[in-house]
Amino acid sequence: MSMNGMNCSVELFASYDTIYPADTVEWCPIPEYNNILVCGTYKLNEADKSKTGTINLFSLDNQNKIKLIQSIPENAVLDLKWNPFIVSGQILLAAALSGNHISIYRLDEKDDDLSLSLFTSFDVPKTNGESHMSLSIAWSSLYENGSQSIAFSDSCGYVTLINLNDQLIRSFKAHNFESWIVTYNYCEPNILYTGGDDCKFKCYDQRLQFDKPIFENKEHEQGVTTCSSNKIRENIIVTGSYDEIIRLWDIRNMKHSYNNVKVDGGVWRLKWEPNKEEYLLSASMFNAAHIIDTTLDVPNICQSFGEKSNRLYYGADWCYRNNTLLEHDTKSKNKKIISTCSFYDHRLDLFFVNMKL
Repeated sequence: MSMNGMNCSVELFASYDTIYPADTVEWCPIPEYNNILVCGTYKLNEADKSKTGTINLFSLDNQNKIKLIQSIPENAVLDLKWNPFIVSGQILLAAALSGNHISIYRLDEKDDDLSLSLFTSFDVPKTNGESHMSLSIAWSSLYENGSQSIAFSDSCGYVTLINLNDQLIRSFKAHNFESWIVTYNYCEPNILYTGGDDCKFKCYDQRLQFDKPIFENKEHEQGVTTCSSNKIRENIIVTGSYDEIIRLWDIRNMKHSYNNVKVDGGVWRLKWEPNKEEYLLSASMFNAAHIIDTTLDVPNICQSFGEKSNRLYYGADWCYRNNTLLEHDTKSKNKKIISTCSFYDHRLDLFFVNMKL
Protein backbone atom coordinates (compact mmCIF):
# COMPACT_ATOMS: atom_id res chain seq x y z
CA MET A 1 0.00 0.00 0.00
CA SER A 2 1.12 3.57 -0.61
CA MET A 3 1.32 5.57 2.58
CA ASN A 4 1.13 9.09 1.21
CA GLY A 5 -0.47 8.94 -2.21
CA MET A 6 2.91 9.33 -3.83
CA ASN A 7 3.55 7.60 -7.15
CA CYS A 8 5.09 4.48 -5.65
CA SER A 9 3.82 0.97 -6.33
CA VAL A 10 5.34 -2.47 -5.87
CA GLU A 11 4.66 -5.55 -7.99
CA LEU A 12 5.98 -9.04 -7.27
CA PHE A 13 7.29 -10.62 -10.49
CA ALA A 14 9.45 -13.58 -9.43
CA SER A 15 9.93 -15.91 -6.47
CA TYR A 16 12.39 -18.68 -5.78
CA ASP A 17 12.44 -21.37 -3.07
CA THR A 18 15.96 -21.32 -1.56
CA ILE A 19 15.21 -24.59 0.33
CA TYR A 20 17.25 -23.48 3.36
CA PRO A 21 16.12 -20.37 5.29
CA ALA A 22 17.31 -17.26 3.43
CA ASP A 23 18.89 -14.36 5.31
CA THR A 24 20.91 -12.19 2.91
CA VAL A 25 20.58 -11.06 -0.70
CA GLU A 26 23.03 -8.88 -2.65
CA TRP A 27 22.98 -7.60 -6.24
CA CYS A 28 26.32 -7.29 -8.01
CA PRO A 29 27.36 -3.61 -8.27
CA ILE A 30 29.79 -4.14 -11.18
CA PRO A 31 28.04 -2.66 -14.26
CA GLU A 32 28.66 -5.57 -16.61
CA TYR A 33 27.14 -7.95 -14.06
CA ASN A 34 24.22 -5.94 -12.69
CA ASN A 35 21.86 -8.80 -13.55
CA ILE A 36 23.68 -11.10 -11.08
CA LEU A 37 22.62 -11.58 -7.47
CA VAL A 38 23.53 -13.88 -4.59
CA CYS A 39 21.38 -15.16 -1.76
CA GLY A 40 22.80 -16.73 1.40
CA THR A 41 21.05 -19.29 3.59
CA TYR A 42 21.32 -20.48 7.19
CA LYS A 43 20.10 -23.87 8.42
CA LEU A 44 20.35 -24.94 12.06
CA ASN A 45 20.30 -28.67 12.69
CA GLU A 46 18.31 -28.97 15.90
CA ALA A 47 19.71 -32.44 16.69
CA ASP A 48 23.40 -31.54 16.93
CA LYS A 49 23.15 -27.71 16.72
CA SER A 50 25.38 -27.69 13.63
CA LYS A 51 24.94 -24.82 11.18
CA THR A 52 25.05 -25.23 7.42
CA GLY A 53 24.03 -23.08 4.48
CA THR A 54 24.45 -22.25 0.83
CA ILE A 55 25.63 -19.37 -1.33
CA ASN A 56 23.24 -19.25 -4.29
CA LEU A 57 24.24 -17.43 -7.47
CA PHE A 58 21.38 -16.22 -9.69
CA SER A 59 21.02 -14.35 -12.95
CA LEU A 60 18.12 -12.24 -14.20
CA ASP A 61 17.62 -12.25 -17.96
CA ASN A 62 16.18 -9.50 -20.15
CA GLN A 63 12.73 -11.06 -19.85
CA ASN A 64 13.11 -10.78 -16.06
CA LYS A 65 13.26 -14.51 -15.51
CA ILE A 66 15.39 -15.60 -12.58
CA LYS A 67 17.75 -18.57 -12.97
CA LEU A 68 19.84 -20.39 -10.37
CA ILE A 69 23.36 -20.68 -11.79
CA GLN A 70 25.17 -22.27 -8.86
CA SER A 71 24.57 -23.34 -5.26
CA ILE A 72 27.67 -23.67 -3.07
CA PRO A 73 27.38 -25.73 0.14
CA GLU A 74 28.94 -23.79 3.01
CA ASN A 75 28.71 -23.15 6.69
CA ALA A 76 25.69 -21.03 7.56
CA VAL A 77 25.90 -17.70 5.73
CA LEU A 78 25.43 -14.63 7.95
CA ASP A 79 26.31 -11.92 5.43
CA LEU A 80 27.41 -11.51 1.81
CA LYS A 81 29.00 -8.42 0.29
CA TRP A 82 30.27 -7.82 -3.25
CA ASN A 83 33.41 -5.74 -3.57
CA PRO A 84 32.21 -2.54 -5.32
CA PHE A 85 35.65 -2.25 -6.97
CA ILE A 86 37.36 -4.57 -9.45
CA VAL A 87 40.74 -5.47 -7.91
CA SER A 88 43.46 -6.82 -10.23
CA GLY A 89 40.75 -7.80 -12.69
CA GLN A 90 38.86 -9.78 -10.02
CA ILE A 91 35.18 -9.44 -9.08
CA LEU A 92 35.04 -10.61 -5.47
CA LEU A 93 32.32 -11.63 -3.03
CA ALA A 94 32.97 -11.80 0.71
CA ALA A 95 31.01 -14.19 2.95
CA ALA A 96 30.65 -14.03 6.73
CA LEU A 97 30.18 -17.62 7.86
CA SER A 98 29.25 -19.56 10.97
CA GLY A 99 32.30 -21.82 10.94
CA ASN A 100 34.65 -19.29 12.54
CA HIS A 101 35.96 -18.04 9.22
CA ILE A 102 35.19 -15.78 6.30
CA SER A 103 35.56 -16.75 2.66
CA ILE A 104 36.22 -14.64 -0.41
CA TYR A 105 34.85 -15.93 -3.71
CA ARG A 106 35.76 -14.84 -7.22
CA LEU A 107 33.20 -14.46 -10.02
CA ASP A 108 34.54 -16.36 -13.05
CA GLU A 109 33.24 -16.26 -16.60
CA LYS A 110 34.07 -18.94 -19.16
CA ASP A 111 32.26 -19.21 -22.50
CA ASP A 112 29.46 -16.99 -21.14
CA ASP A 113 29.03 -19.31 -18.14
CA LEU A 114 29.37 -17.68 -14.72
CA SER A 115 30.46 -19.34 -11.50
CA LEU A 116 31.91 -18.53 -8.10
CA SER A 117 35.20 -20.11 -7.04
CA LEU A 118 37.01 -19.81 -3.73
CA PHE A 119 39.61 -17.03 -3.87
CA THR A 120 40.83 -17.11 -0.26
CA SER A 121 39.59 -17.68 3.29
CA PHE A 122 40.54 -16.31 6.69
CA ASP A 123 40.03 -17.72 10.18
CA VAL A 124 38.33 -15.48 12.71
CA PRO A 125 40.77 -14.74 15.58
CA LYS A 126 40.06 -16.54 18.86
CA THR A 127 40.11 -14.91 22.28
CA ASN A 128 40.98 -16.96 25.35
CA GLY A 129 40.68 -20.05 23.18
CA GLU A 130 37.08 -19.23 22.33
CA SER A 131 35.93 -19.32 18.71
CA HIS A 132 33.85 -16.51 17.30
CA MET A 133 31.21 -16.49 14.57
CA SER A 134 31.40 -13.72 11.98
CA LEU A 135 28.15 -11.75 11.70
CA SER A 136 28.67 -8.98 9.15
CA ILE A 137 31.28 -8.04 6.60
CA ALA A 138 32.28 -4.85 4.75
CA TRP A 139 34.70 -3.75 2.02
CA SER A 140 36.50 -0.44 2.37
CA SER A 141 36.82 2.01 -0.48
CA LEU A 142 40.29 2.18 -1.98
CA TYR A 143 43.00 3.88 0.06
CA GLU A 144 45.27 6.45 -1.54
CA ASN A 145 47.86 3.76 -2.30
CA GLY A 146 45.22 1.65 -4.07
CA SER A 147 45.00 -0.98 -1.32
CA GLN A 148 41.78 -2.11 0.30
CA SER A 149 40.73 -3.71 3.59
CA ILE A 150 37.89 -5.95 4.69
CA ALA A 151 36.24 -5.64 8.09
CA PHE A 152 34.06 -8.20 9.81
CA SER A 153 32.24 -8.20 13.12
CA ASP A 154 31.64 -11.24 15.29
CA SER A 155 29.52 -12.88 17.95
CA CYS A 156 31.90 -11.95 20.79
CA GLY A 157 31.84 -8.22 20.09
CA TYR A 158 35.09 -8.02 18.12
CA VAL A 159 35.77 -6.25 14.86
CA THR A 160 38.64 -7.56 12.71
CA LEU A 161 40.32 -5.96 9.71
CA ILE A 162 42.28 -7.91 7.12
CA ASN A 163 43.66 -7.23 3.65
CA LEU A 164 43.33 -9.38 0.55
CA ASN A 165 46.68 -11.04 1.27
CA ASP A 166 45.00 -12.57 4.36
CA GLN A 167 47.12 -10.41 6.60
CA LEU A 168 45.59 -9.34 9.90
CA ILE A 169 45.51 -5.56 10.23
CA ARG A 170 43.83 -5.29 13.61
CA SER A 171 41.30 -7.07 15.82
CA PHE A 172 39.72 -5.17 18.68
CA LYS A 173 36.81 -5.42 21.11
CA ALA A 174 34.12 -3.01 19.91
CA HIS A 175 31.05 -4.17 21.87
CA ASN A 176 30.19 -6.05 25.04
CA PHE A 177 27.92 -8.50 23.25
CA GLU A 178 27.43 -9.37 19.57
CA SER A 179 28.80 -6.84 17.07
CA TRP A 180 25.88 -7.09 14.67
CA ILE A 181 27.17 -4.68 12.05
CA VAL A 182 30.36 -3.13 10.73
CA THR A 183 30.58 -0.75 7.79
CA TYR A 184 33.01 1.79 6.36
CA ASN A 185 32.44 5.43 5.57
CA TYR A 186 32.29 5.26 1.79
CA CYS A 187 34.19 8.52 1.28
CA GLU A 188 36.85 7.93 3.96
CA PRO A 189 38.07 4.31 4.25
CA ASN A 190 39.88 5.03 7.52
CA ILE A 191 36.52 5.58 9.25
CA LEU A 192 34.61 2.54 10.50
CA TYR A 193 31.14 2.34 12.09
CA THR A 194 29.98 -0.49 14.33
CA GLY A 195 26.74 -1.43 16.05
CA GLY A 196 26.19 -3.99 18.75
CA ASP A 197 23.74 -5.80 20.98
CA ASP A 198 24.84 -3.47 23.78
CA CYS A 199 22.68 -0.81 22.02
CA LYS A 200 25.77 1.23 21.13
CA PHE A 201 26.56 2.84 17.78
CA LYS A 202 30.28 3.65 17.49
CA CYS A 203 32.79 5.17 15.12
CA TYR A 204 36.49 4.30 14.92
CA ASP A 205 39.39 5.87 13.01
CA GLN A 206 42.06 3.51 11.68
CA ARG A 207 44.64 6.31 11.89
CA LEU A 208 44.17 6.23 15.69
CA GLN A 209 44.79 2.45 15.78
CA PHE A 210 41.20 1.78 16.97
CA ASP A 211 42.31 2.35 20.57
CA LYS A 212 39.00 3.97 21.43
CA PRO A 213 35.95 5.16 19.48
CA ILE A 214 35.92 8.74 18.23
CA PHE A 215 32.25 8.76 19.14
CA GLU A 216 29.87 6.43 20.94
CA ASN A 217 26.11 6.84 20.99
CA LYS A 218 23.38 4.96 22.85
CA GLU A 219 20.31 6.60 21.35
CA HIS A 220 18.96 3.28 20.08
CA GLU A 221 17.09 1.51 22.87
CA GLN A 222 17.92 -2.00 21.67
CA GLY A 223 20.70 -3.67 19.70
CA VAL A 224 22.05 -1.79 16.67
CA THR A 225 21.76 -4.22 13.76
CA THR A 226 22.56 -2.28 10.58
CA CYS A 227 24.35 0.83 9.37
CA SER A 228 24.96 2.32 5.95
CA SER A 229 27.04 5.26 4.71
CA ASN A 230 25.62 7.48 1.96
CA LYS A 231 27.90 7.74 -1.08
CA ILE A 232 26.38 10.98 -2.41
CA ARG A 233 25.44 12.90 0.75
CA GLU A 234 28.85 12.34 2.31
CA ASN A 235 27.86 13.41 5.83
CA ILE A 236 24.81 11.16 6.14
CA ILE A 237 24.70 7.75 7.84
CA VAL A 238 21.68 5.63 8.65
CA THR A 239 21.26 3.04 11.41
CA GLY A 240 18.61 0.49 12.27
CA SER A 241 17.87 -1.47 15.40
CA TYR A 242 15.75 -4.07 17.12
CA ASP A 243 13.97 -1.03 18.61
CA GLU A 244 12.12 -0.72 15.25
CA ILE A 245 13.45 2.79 14.56
CA ILE A 246 15.57 3.91 11.61
CA ARG A 247 17.79 6.84 12.55
CA LEU A 248 19.53 9.33 10.26
CA TRP A 249 22.78 10.90 11.41
CA ASP A 250 24.95 13.79 10.25
CA ILE A 251 28.60 13.02 11.02
CA ARG A 252 29.23 16.70 11.77
CA ASN A 253 27.07 16.39 14.88
CA MET A 254 26.86 12.89 16.30
CA LYS A 255 25.37 13.74 19.70
CA HIS A 256 21.90 12.97 18.38
CA SER A 257 20.33 11.62 15.21
CA TYR A 258 18.75 14.42 13.18
CA ASN A 259 15.75 12.39 12.03
CA ASN A 260 14.07 9.03 12.52
CA VAL A 261 11.17 6.89 11.37
CA LYS A 262 9.48 3.94 13.06
CA VAL A 263 8.92 0.91 10.84
CA ASP A 264 7.90 -1.73 13.43
CA GLY A 265 9.08 -5.31 13.48
CA GLY A 266 12.78 -4.60 14.06
CA VAL A 267 15.21 -3.42 11.37
CA TRP A 268 17.79 -5.88 10.09
CA ARG A 269 19.02 -4.45 6.79
CA LEU A 270 19.06 -0.95 5.26
CA LYS A 271 20.09 -0.21 1.68
CA TRP A 272 20.30 3.12 -0.13
CA GLU A 273 18.81 3.27 -3.63
CA PRO A 274 22.04 3.21 -5.69
CA ASN A 275 21.52 6.10 -8.12
CA LYS A 276 20.51 9.05 -5.97
CA GLU A 277 20.75 7.48 -2.49
CA GLU A 278 17.65 9.35 -1.31
CA TYR A 279 15.37 6.33 -0.76
CA LEU A 280 16.02 3.58 1.75
CA LEU A 281 14.99 -0.04 1.50
CA SER A 282 14.44 -1.70 4.87
CA ALA A 283 14.20 -5.40 5.66
CA SER A 284 12.06 -5.05 8.77
CA MET A 285 12.09 -8.57 10.14
CA PHE A 286 8.55 -9.31 11.39
CA ASN A 287 7.01 -6.36 9.54
CA ALA A 288 8.05 -7.15 5.96
CA ALA A 289 9.82 -4.47 3.87
CA HIS A 290 9.59 -0.71 3.44
CA ILE A 291 10.77 2.04 1.11
CA ILE A 292 11.49 5.29 2.94
CA ASP A 293 11.91 8.76 1.44
CA THR A 294 14.68 10.54 3.39
CA THR A 295 14.57 13.83 1.47
CA LEU A 296 11.64 15.25 3.44
CA ASP A 297 11.71 17.16 6.74
CA VAL A 298 10.36 13.99 8.32
CA PRO A 299 11.33 10.65 6.71
CA ASN A 300 8.29 9.11 5.12
CA ILE A 301 7.38 5.48 4.52
CA CYS A 302 6.17 5.71 0.93
CA GLN A 303 5.70 1.97 0.50
CA SER A 304 5.22 -1.07 2.74
CA PHE A 305 5.10 -4.46 1.05
CA GLY A 306 5.59 -8.19 1.45
CA GLU A 307 3.61 -10.92 3.18
CA LYS A 308 4.00 -10.96 6.95
CA SER A 309 2.58 -14.30 8.03
CA ASN A 310 5.23 -16.91 8.83
CA ARG A 311 7.98 -14.70 7.40
CA LEU A 312 11.09 -13.09 8.84
CA TYR A 313 12.78 -10.54 6.57
CA TYR A 314 16.55 -10.43 6.99
CA GLY A 315 17.62 -9.47 3.46
CA ALA A 316 16.76 -6.73 0.96
CA ASP A 317 18.64 -5.00 -1.85
CA TRP A 318 18.22 -2.82 -4.96
CA CYS A 319 19.28 -3.98 -8.40
CA TYR A 320 21.86 -1.64 -9.95
CA ARG A 321 20.74 -2.43 -13.47
CA ASN A 322 19.91 0.51 -15.74
CA ASN A 323 16.16 0.32 -16.12
CA THR A 324 16.23 1.24 -19.80
CA LEU A 325 17.50 -2.32 -20.30
CA LEU A 326 14.10 -3.67 -19.37
CA GLU A 327 13.12 -4.68 -22.87
CA HIS A 328 9.40 -5.09 -22.32
CA ASP A 329 8.99 -1.73 -20.59
CA THR A 330 11.11 1.12 -21.96
CA LYS A 331 8.57 3.79 -21.03
CA SER A 332 9.04 3.65 -17.28
CA LYS A 333 12.44 5.09 -16.43
CA ASN A 334 11.48 5.09 -12.76
CA LYS A 335 10.97 1.35 -12.59
CA LYS A 336 13.43 -0.22 -10.19
CA ILE A 337 14.02 -3.85 -9.28
CA ILE A 338 14.42 -4.86 -5.67
CA SER A 339 14.74 -8.18 -3.92
CA THR A 340 13.90 -9.44 -0.46
CA CYS A 341 14.53 -12.77 1.20
CA SER A 342 12.70 -14.30 4.11
CA PHE A 343 13.80 -16.86 6.63
CA TYR A 344 11.04 -19.18 7.76
CA ASP A 345 9.57 -19.84 4.31
CA HIS A 346 13.02 -19.83 2.59
CA ARG A 347 11.95 -17.50 -0.17
CA LEU A 348 13.67 -15.04 -2.47
CA ASP A 349 11.25 -12.48 -3.98
CA LEU A 350 11.85 -9.96 -6.77
CA PHE A 351 9.71 -6.86 -7.22
CA PHE A 352 9.25 -4.03 -9.68
CA VAL A 353 8.97 -0.65 -7.97
CA ASN A 354 7.52 2.34 -9.77
CA MET A 355 8.62 5.43 -7.93
CA LYS A 356 9.39 9.10 -8.28
CA LEU A 357 13.18 9.08 -8.27
